[in-house]
Amino acid sequence: MRWRRGLALLGLVLVGAAGFVGTARSGLLKPDTAAMRARYGLPGSRYETIAGQPLHYVDEGQGPAVILVHGSFGSLRMWNDWAAALQGRYRVIRFDRPRMGLSAPPPPGQSGADAEVRLIGALADRLGISRFALVGTSSAGESVARFAARRPERVSAVILANIAAGPIRPAPPHFPAWFKALLIVDPLFGGWHPRAFWRGILDQNYADPRRISPALVQEWTDLNNLPQGSPPGFVRGGPPPFAGTPADLAATRAPALVLWSDRDPEVPLATHGRMTLARLGSATKRLEVVPDCGHMMPLECGPASARRAAAFLDAVLTADRIDPRGPAPADPAQLSSPR
Repeated sequence: MRWRRGLALLGLVLVGAAGFVGTARSGLLKPDTAAMRARYGLPGSRYETIAGQPLHYVDEGQGPAVILVHGSFGSLRMWNDWAAALQGRYRVIRFDRPRMGLSAPPPPGQSGADAEVRLIGALADRLGISRFALVGTSSAGESVARFAARRPERVSAVILANIAAGPIRPAPPHFPAWFKALLIVDPLFGGWHPRAFWRGILDQNYADPRRISPALVQEWTDLNNLPQGSPPGFVRGGPPPFAGTPADLAATRAPALVLWSDRDPEVPLATHGRMTLARLGSATKRLEVVPDCGHMMPLECGPASARRAAAFLDAVLTADRIDPRGPAPADPAQLSSPR
């Protein structure tokens, strides 16, 4: 009798698991867009279609313009600490990259770095901004470096934080056993990911996972499940990601700050950080290191990294306030030597 009860219990577990997988795959667990806008939109949130792309963006403050571009799986909320630090003397624009945050997936055939370059320019045009500082972190470094290289007349300064200096050769991940097991079953859910999945992603990218709040895990779970069922957010058959970044860095001429975390496991300081600095064609450039920080710098080390960014912008954009031709070269003693 006992084995029969065990088989019955196992059957119930399997039926329940199959039901949950079916519910996830059907999209019934996908968050509601209106509810997500109410929960995660900011007081300055705006929703417009720009260059054919439904876009969520925020435009705050006054002064020289700064456009912030977040990394993969993030949203413009990653920049909250930076926006708070900068908007007292700068006009700070940030947007959810298509398919992320509260922006819709891109139209067919409009994914990738070139599409994002066009979107950055179109957003600036919509806001009447001809010249701006451009900031990119993580995967956004690809489109930010490309924009700086191809549209130099529009870029007054560039900040590159924890980007890939070229194609990445990932090291074997050191995932804990529970996350490895989750990755085995995760494809069954049809593009929906449980909260534990996003907790694992954040854990791998923070220097100190104790800094990760339950609210942040829920935010990542909600926003990253929003586009479930949409077309893939990349173009198949093209060049590998970041293949063009070395040439784009070499063609960049704007004053540049390379801002790096000392404990970045994705793109380490010793390789990608120093390669980014070396490959930049900017006459005025420097490397700043943020201590005790992982890959997701704007989230984990927001105030500390924002202070370094603000000091750099204050130094190189002073001339832009009075001279529309752009900033004069900064003091080499302040900006040219890497640290």
